[in-house]
Amino acid sequence: MRYLLYKNYESGLNNDLMSLELAVGLAYLTQRRLVYYGSAGEDKQLKSVSGGCFHRVPEHRRGIVNNHKIPTILDLLDPLPIDCISYSEFLKEKRSKTLSWYDSDVRLIDSVFVPNNAVVIPDVLEQFAENRLIIKDVDQDILHLTECNFGFYSRFFYLPNPSLYALMESVRPRAIYRSLADKVSKTLGKFNGIHVRLTDYRKQIPSLDQYYSYKIIKNIQGNFSQNELLVICTDESDNKDFFTEITKFYKNHLFIDEFIINEFLYDFKDLPFTDEQTLGLICNLVMPKADQFAGTLRSTYTGIIHRNWLRNKLKINPDISQHSFQFIDGGFDRQDVPFKDGFYQEKNAGLFSWNRIQFPISSGSKSWYREWPESVVLTV
Repeated sequence: MRYLLYKNYESGLNNDLMSLELAVGLAYLTQRRLVYYGSAGEDKQLKSVSGGCFHRVPEHRRGIVNNHKIPTILDLLDPLPIDCISYSEFLKEKRSKTLSWYDSDVRLIDSVFVPNNAVVIPDVLEQFAENRLIIKDVDQDILHLTECNFGFYSRFFYLPNPSLYALMESVRPRAIYRSLADKVSKTLGKFNGIHVRLTDYRKQIPSLDQYYSYKIIKNIQGNFSQNELLVICTDESDNKDFFTEITKFYKNHLFIDEFIINEFLYDFKDLPFTDEQTLGLICNLVMPKADQFAGTLRSTYTGIIHRNWLRNKLKINPDISQHSFQFIDGGFDRQDVPFKDGFYQEKNAGLFSWNRIQFPISSGSKSWYREWPESVVLTV
């Protein structure tokens, strides 16, 4: 038996999900048993998900949301599609065996994994990696990854085949959460959606309160009809002053977290967990049902929505060129980044989407800054 000993990223819901996806993919491609652990206690148990302002409960839903019982990422997901054991179970198995051990301090966010049996085309790998570290499996029985185990799998696994895409899609929330999200989206009918990350992102958004809402309108109005329902997903739905201009322009609107609590209260209260993170999960599952969707750059919450939105769109129209990820703001006010009407313009040549868009950030940062269409289908 060979093992992948893998430290969870321990952050917010979607960051934890992204970290877990890398672990599942690595265990699958290296044919190792996954030992997925955290830092809680001697048994290295997983900590509860705790991203953003998870502890903050808006006044209108106090007494409904229960932040005293917060899940781990595994509590929210279907059983993993690979062989996975806890750290304590691993220690018991290890005692009866003589195993070789390899500790790796690589940061997955700065790396590209190439399976040992992969056919490597140097020019293709160079464009895929963009100067990131190339890593492969090792001969030792135990491969231990301890550092920054985080990033979107779209940029980590070199030229994934259909089986890996199917594996990634099977890392998904439990049926009870998906069913409620489906029920909500069917009630909404056709809608367009935006995700507006505020709270801790205020430091990165210049002139946030003065001009930001106008910029959002400018960037989405060409693709979002004023006559259609606009569903707003945000971590500050109680901050109605900020959204005044947007809700004036799109009079047919609602805030998805409030809609769920108001219209599906008993369904929500019947869930195994009723904390802010779980409410955020339901919202995240509803938003990919949007006809058109625009999100926040740098938000992994937006990234997961974009990925699942693209999956839904490709089921209707398999032409990838007809579906682009839209954003409420370009995110680089003082940089020469081609951005128009919510879309980044591809100005460069290259095999992969991240080669063709000019982002003034490091190669590793591109692995979390936004999701890429390669999460669903290769574009080469």
